Amino acid sequence: MKELRYLGLTGGIATGKSTIAKFFEELGCYTIDADNISRIVMAKGGSAYKDIIENFPDVLDDNGEINRGKLKKIVFNDQNKRLLLESIVHPKILEYEKKLVGEIKGKDDRGIIITQAALIIEKGTYNRFDGIILVYLDKDTQIKRVVQRDNISEDEAKRIIDAQMSYEEKLKYANFVIDNSKDLIYTQNEVKRVFELIKKINYGIKHQKN
Repeated sequence: MKELRYLGLTGGIATGKSTIAKFFEELGCYTIDADNISRIVMAKGGSAYKDIIENFPDVLDDNGEINRGKLKKIVFNDQNKRLLLESIVHPKILEYEKKLVGEIKGKDDRGIIITQAALIIEKGTYNRFDGIILVYLDKDTQIKRVVQRDNISEDEAKRIIDAQMSYEEKLKYANFVIDNSKDLIYTQNEVKRVFELIKKINYGIKHQKN
């Protein structure tokens, strides 16, 4: 077994990945946000920009930037277009992420790096990590959070959630689970619990090698 130095943090829509990543950061971990990277590579002049506008010419705003909301609507109900967009954007995200990981390891080769991303398991890219942390949230709470966050109807929120891979299926790939269905203090303690487990595993492996 290898040390857990590079982990993926994943979960369904509105399960609280960003909040949990922030808690890990407060404990001294390095965090990378795949959604932030997607904004960088899709921005005007970004590595995915040209290919996106060639295939989706109607998504530019008045400043020549990609309107992500408009693009999201186009691909949501068209699987072929969604797959096309993913084939353009995901390799660029992985490339940029790899660069960030290299920079972090260059300054701290003993640090714990956590990348938060929604589709780690679905896209089959989980093998690049030493372990996977999965966020659990009960469905009723998840629906409420999606409705509040995106200002959409409950039916639309259910449709989005049901279109994603189920928690039960993702659980097959998880090394750790964080329950985010209660209050923030509870979630923070869950993050501390997993962080301490990771440290103990790394400590044990390090001493087995010596």
